[in-house]
Formats: sequence, C-alpha cells, structure tokens
Amino acid sequence: MAGGLSLNRVLIAMLQKNVHDHVEWPLRLEAFLQLVEAAGFEVIETVLQTRIRTHGGMVFGRGKVAEIATLVAMEKIDVVAIYNVLTSMQKYNLQQQFGVPVLDRYEVVLRVFEQEARDRVSQLQLDLARLQKSFPYIKVSESERLLKERPARRGGRGPGEYAYHAQLQQVRKRIAKVTKELARHRREHRQRMRKRYELGVPMVCLVGCYNAGKTSLFNALTGAEKEVSDRPFTTLASKWSMTVNPEIFFADTIGFALDLDPELISAFQLNLDDMRASDVVLLVVDATDLLQLLKMKLESSLDILRATGIDEARIIVVLNKVDSVDAEHLEEVTSLVNERFGLPTVKVSAKTEWNLDLLTEQIRGLYSQMGALSPPAP
Repeated sequence: MAGGLSLNRVLIAMLQKNVHDHVEWPLRLEAFLQLVEAAGFEVIETVLQTRIRTHGGMVFGRGKVAEIATLVAMEKIDVVAIYNVLTSMQKYNLQQQFGVPVLDRYEVVLRVFEQEARDRVSQLQLDLARLQKSFPYIKVSESERLLKERPARRGGRGPGEYAYHAQLQQVRKRIAKVTKELARHRREHRQRMRKRYELGVPMVCLVGCYNAGKTSLFNALTGAEKEVSDRPFTTLASKWSMTVNPEIFFADTIGFALDLDPELISAFQLNLDDMRASDVVLLVVDATDLLQLLKMKLESSLDILRATGIDEARIIVVLNKVDSVDAEHLEEVTSLVNERFGLPTVKVSAKTEWNLDLLTEQIRGLYSQMGALSPPAP
C-alpha cells in the first residue's frame, strides 16, 4: 500500500467554499479521487460540504465533522483523505475526531510520488518535500501532547519535553543533510546544462498535467522509448534527448496535476531548473478533455510556470490527441486557448506523429524571435 500503510479503505472529504460553483467542484473532486486511487487507496465514501468560510480549527463545520466520524466508524474507514490543504492544527484536530490517519491533498500527492521515485535525486527531493510538510505537524502534535501532560507535573522539563526537542532537532538535521546533498546534485546538474548551452542548440522543455501525452510526444519527437503510462507522475526526474535534424534538445520533466500545490512542486528544484533554462516551453494539453476541465488544467499549469519564473512569451500550447476529437470540439479548444490565454497553439497527434514538423518549425521560429537564454550560474 502507498506510503507503507497496510490498510486502504478511504473516505474522501471536500470543503467547497463557492456556493455559486456547480461546474468546477465536481471536476476537482474527480481529479482528487483519481489521485487517491493512484496512491493505492480504495474509495469507500465521499463527503462534500458547501460552506462559505473554512472552520479555523477543523476546516469543516462541527456537524459535518461528526457526520464524517460516524461514517469512519460505520464503514471501518482506515484513512480520511481531505481535498483541501490542511494546517498542522487542523490535521491534528481532525485525527483526534476521526481516530484514523488524515491526509490532505499535499500528502496524497506525496504518496503517489513515492511510488514513482526510482532514482536518487527524485528520492531526495521527495524526502525534502515530506520533511518540510511533517516538521510543523510534529511541533503541533507533540506540543498538544505535552500540554496535556503538564498539569501532572510541578515544573521543569519532563522526559516528554526532552524527547520532543530531540525529535525536532533530528528532523532539522535531516532537512539540512538532504538540502546539502541536493545542492551538490543541483550544481552538477547546472554544469551539464551549461555544456548544452555551449552547443548553441535550442533547449525545449515539455510540461503539462499528467495524461496529456507529454511522454508520448517526447518519444515521437526524439525517437526515445520512455515508458508511457496513464499513472500520474511517472516522470519525476527530467530526461533529455537531442534531435539531429534540426538540432534541438528536448526535456521531459515532472508532470503537473489540477490544483497541484506550489509548495510541493518547489521541492523539485532540479526539475524547475530545467524549465527555467529552456528557451521554449511546450505546455502539452489533452485536447480530448472537456472544455471546462481543459481550462482549469491550463490555469493550474500556468500558475506553476509563473511561480517558477517562466516568461509566457516563450510558451507554446500543444494540443495533443487531436486524432481523437471532432472538428467542433477542437475549434472550441483552440478558441479558448487563443482568446482566454492569448498563447500560440499547435495541434498535434503524438500517437500518429501528425503535425510534428509544424511544431518543430514553431519552436525554431520562437527561438529565433526570442533568442537563447543566458546559461545558468555555476
């Protein structure tokens, strides 16, 4: 089971704060459900609450918390997965109420990452993301435990407090150790990127939400044979490959997900370095998605790219899987990207390799127009 859990019956809960939204929340909930299943859980129940304000201590109102607690007991639920990102205190309070582990969206994505982290750098980046998330929770949960113990003592530190501070110090040391090792890998990674810059060849990075066909397109463009899967986040470590005619470096890097937390993606600095170093960024989109879902994925992906410092003038939206959509839907998708986002688009099919020549021309044209980026600092 994901993350070492031996039990996997899960209840999903979501707080929806926009009372006027009747379209987006079901799509967000469905995307979250897919991630929960990808993490190895069996979804038994789904609970939704529409509430304008988040309850500061427990996210959900007290009545809804009681309802969930009853379902947890009745359905023998092992884990409660919350769509919303929780504070450490909210997580602690909910676990006290439910009597089972509680995971928020950030932690569910981490568990999916764990299944795909096969190389050393990916494992280190995952460790850093996990440690950064767990550190404040340890402080809250141990502080609450010590607070309950304190009335029984007459003053001074008890063994619990010494253990608490020792545990925090151990986590701090682990964060420092992982950060130091990642810094070394990052320096080596930047040296390799500088060598690519010296060749004067366009550097192009493929990004986008999982299942958009990003890796299939990478294989079609480069002749590579990377594993293609419908599982999310199968690419945690960027893969580079160079084409000969014309000469272009392509990178397939970490996939995004709807509502992927920027704090989580920020832990994967080597992947972000690849995005920042790219002269052209191909934002790959699944053209078969429902129009509203496609818009939401584009917005989520662009939010991450902006937070990463990517110049939007260097982005080309690639509408993939056009061999599987009708002309009317494709026209709606194209209009949405052009009018709503103002980004250039190229329609392709990675499966049939249709229109890849035009995509290459667009890349070369944008590279000529924008020029090459400066090489990264050593």
